[in-house]
Amino acid sequence: MKKFEPIWYTIPLFQEEEPIQVYHKEQDEQSEAKILEKKNSVKNLHVLARADFSYGGEERALLRITADDQYQLYVNGTFLGQGPAPAYPEHYYYNEFDLTGLLHPGNNVIAVHLYYQGLLNRVWNSGDHRFGVAADLHIGKDAEEQEAPLNWKYRISDAWSGDTTGYETQFLENFDSRKWGKDWNSPKYPADGWQQMVPAYQNDHRLFLQPTKALSIYEKKPKQIQKISKSHWQIDLGQEAAGKVFVTAKGAEGRQVQILCGEELTETGSVRYEMRCNCTYREVWTLKEGVSSYEPYDYKGFRYVELIGEEGVEILDCRIRVQHYPLDESVCTLDAGQEKVEQIFSLCKNTIKYGVQEGYLDCPTREKGQYLGDAVVAARAQVWLSGSTELLRKCIAQFAESTKICPGMMAVAPGSLMQEIADFSLLWGELLLEDYLFTGDRAFLAQYYPAAKKILLYFAKYERADGLLEQVAEKWNLVDWPENLRDGYDFELSRPIVAAGCHNVINALYIGAMKTLGRMERILEIPETFDWRERQKIYQNVFYRPDVGLFADSETSSHCALHSNVYALYFDLVPEGAKTQVAGYLEKKGLSCGVMLSYFLLKALAGTGAYDAVYRLLVNESEHGWMNMLREGATTCFEAWGKEQKWNTSLCHPWACAPVSILIEEIAGIHLTEQAEKGYRWEPHIPEALPFSLRVLFRDSILYVEQKNHTVCFREERKQTV
Repeated sequence: MKKFEPIWYTIPLFQEEEPIQVYHKEQDEQSEAKILEKKNSVKNLHVLARADFSYGGEERALLRITADDQYQLYVNGTFLGQGPAPAYPEHYYYNEFDLTGLLHPGNNVIAVHLYYQGLLNRVWNSGDHRFGVAADLHIGKDAEEQEAPLNWKYRISDAWSGDTTGYETQFLENFDSRKWGKDWNSPKYPADGWQQMVPAYQNDHRLFLQPTKALSIYEKKPKQIQKISKSHWQIDLGQEAAGKVFVTAKGAEGRQVQILCGEELTETGSVRYEMRCNCTYREVWTLKEGVSSYEPYDYKGFRYVELIGEEGVEILDCRIRVQHYPLDESVCTLDAGQEKVEQIFSLCKNTIKYGVQEGYLDCPTREKGQYLGDAVVAARAQVWLSGSTELLRKCIAQFAESTKICPGMMAVAPGSLMQEIADFSLLWGELLLEDYLFTGDRAFLAQYYPAAKKILLYFAKYERADGLLEQVAEKWNLVDWPENLRDGYDFELSRPIVAAGCHNVINALYIGAMKTLGRMERILEIPETFDWRERQKIYQNVFYRPDVGLFADSETSSHCALHSNVYALYFDLVPEGAKTQVAGYLEKKGLSCGVMLSYFLLKALAGTGAYDAVYRLLVNESEHGWMNMLREGATTCFEAWGKEQKWNTSLCHPWACAPVSILIEEIAGIHLTEQAEKGYRWEPHIPEALPFSLRVLFRDSILYVEQKNHTVCFREERKQTV
């Protein structure tokens, strides 16, 4: 089959639109103003398009397709999938669908629901005047294959309307069934009056086959449907999920139904649609005469649904269609013989399942964006749970692509919102090294190693004479989030202002990134670029306080926050004789930090051999821990340790999933190594009280860890024989 170099088709409104460049440094207000000045007013555009074609019953029919911002694909009226995964136009994705078996002799139709959001946010690279669809259809045997012409016709649908919600993340979908053409995607639908799509003159996408799987999209049966009356239903899905609500109802034309979605209930038992995460999920559906169907387009994160119809409305049916990145839940299983551990593991597994869509999202509600720091924790858990690294690799590549915007990397990728967080950039090397530890693939490591080096060269411009960083003002210095979980960190970091002076965390991350780069260089057998050993000594001289055996927050401070010691211990920057003191301090402090930082805290403690402390912190019953989330009714991990510990807490946040990798790597003891031929070593540290049983896929082997009669046993089997 020839290379996919299709003609892009759009609508006349966009035919001569020149794509605008949305990239800029976050604090470059002039560039942002110019973008807004050029940006057209088109938003929330729904376009239905269809192409009829004849099929004679040949053996094979392969469709290659892409769209910007997104398509939802139907073949002869049957929903087939959606895509592509969000990407920068310079490295844009297309998908392949085998239609063999879905077609019938005679007339068939491929139909797509196209969407242009038009917003500058974390979700898509939208608001850039790029809109259209590109596809080709190949029919026949390889030697006799022919490309079937696709003549696209379209109509704009104004059935959807509504304001934005979240951080301008999505449009609410007030839906008017009177403006909706039922069966528009079927072969028998009379597309009279539909217009011809036109070639997009200004197309500049560079297309690549999407390296990740299509989302799993399917109906999920609710745990409970309470029919309060004919016109008032309440649905409990049983857990937080990501998906859409489809409703069927009967009533007179113009009657309305409120559709309320939320993550929790109010004190009176109704759905809390004004969610604490800053999303308002209240939509109004207007019926046509007789039976109508509510047709959502975008997904939400929710658990509960409430349907409230006006007088005379009868709700007939409600179905929930969930979506997530494919996850075979049998790949990684844990039987810990202890309810706490199993509940925490299950909580994290559910969070990865629904919080990971086509990228490592920070949440499926307020932002829906792939954040770099979040990915460091979420990706490691997702790879262990799924046994595959293609999503991790896409994440690595997309953040590497963001260095065209800033050599120091962006905090969100892809997306048309420009945000920069120094801490996250300095952790990107952890992601790249993580792929090597899971796969042993030196070629992939070598391909992206230059991006890791480029990040450090960018930050080097902030070095003072002794090699430490001072006032990294172009990027947000996060330390931890929310601010109230920084353990009193004694340095002014009000966003975006970074005070003059030299503070601890940014330097620990900087030297840690140098050490990570050095590990890569040793694997690749090339000279080390940076002298991190000398900088480590300077870091100790500036921040270590011998009188208390701890690291202080800044060169002028005597305050020793948890955060100033976590990264120091994680990256092995602590003087040899002081590690026990620092580890003991961290254990005493406990999880007085944000949930993302808990990963580094637990890994740092495990690195000193404090495995009992790791276990105690994992299952602790305080207000700072996963047990507190469970006490508050969590079915997926919260953004903070409790609902009230952050002013806008989302209740599904994959950056809180540290227990997955901690239980596997530190308790079960499957330590990843730099030896490509093996990749891991066994060193279990399972408490005697835990009759532990773990099954996990690593490369092409199934690894088993079991504890019976206080004896730890382990074995591995080739995947093919299981």
